Amino acid sequence: ETFVVDANVNILTTLLFLKRKTEQEVRNYWMGTEKPYPVFMAVAEKVGFDRRGNELYKREPNGDIIVETEVVMERLRIRGKEVTRPLKRSKPVIDNDLPVIAEKYWEFRAKHPVPGVDVREGAGAGA
Repeated sequence: ETFVVDANVNILTTLLFLKRKTEQEVRNYWMGTEKPYPVFMAVAEKVGFDRRGNELYKREPNGDIIVETEVVMERLRIRGKEVTRPLKRSKPVIDNDLPVIAEKYWEFRAKHPVPGVDVREGAGAGA
């Protein structure tokens, strides 16, 4: 990070998914009858960790870390018998935009299938 700051450079990762146009789509383009279609875009501000690899946690407006209670089943032996009981644990919530972006992408695909893909052929809306 020292070199990044000194060089005045920001490192960003970009993902771009492309699909080759079908022959019919190419013909429509050249004939000027191509229909416009919506494009999904999103920006992840937080991905769960910083540049140094330290985990980032969601915070309250006052700066307190947000915690959630998790129930896990604990197995232990009491007087020679194996017992399973619930155990509540508090853990900080990771600040990660990626799961929300993935959910929004699939909502988008449900409304707007991939152009040129016939869902009936089993390719699915997210192919």
